[in-house]
Amino acid sequence: MTSAEKRRIQYIRLVVDIKADLNSIQNLVSDIEEITRALEGNKGLLRGADLMACAGYLHHYFTGVESIFERISRVFDGSQALGGDYHRELLHSMTVEIPDIRPRVISGDVAEELDEYRRFRHMFRHAYGSELRWRKLEPLANGVGSLTETLAEQISEFMHFVESLSDSMAN
Repeated sequence: MTSAEKRRIQYIRLVVDIKADLNSIQNLVSDIEEITRALEGNKGLLRGADLMACAGYLHHYFTGVESIFERISRVFDGSQALGGDYHRELLHSMTVEIPDIRPRVISGDVAEELDEYRRFRHMFRHAYGSELRWRKLEPLANGVGSLTETLAEQISEFMHFVESLSDSMAN
């Protein structure tokens, strides 16, 4: 197998894996929206378990998004070791076009919104459940649906680039 054939297989596999990740992310969005409706419908004191469930879904949401970015980075960016602030740098790297290699994956605006989820995930990983507050979770939970629509559109554009690249290698 030639190196071009191996590279083409990497591109095809990347698209397949991104599609699977996007499907998983969409399932998480559905779960987040369901629990958000339940939390907003609750007129009394919110249960810690409900807040923890919502926070867990938000944590997994960003982890799924980051998984897509890591896959892209491995295939196109040479899986370079990023500095001490790996997660933030990875997110930023997806906003950058690398000439003659790949276009940007997401816009700066989407990256800025995703950074809120990255920061939340960091807090969630390093805090205790008693520190969770609905007023902090609510904007993230309510914004995840529209953010995901825009994110999916931008990632789909990137996948079209990868598919075109793969197709050009087949000829």
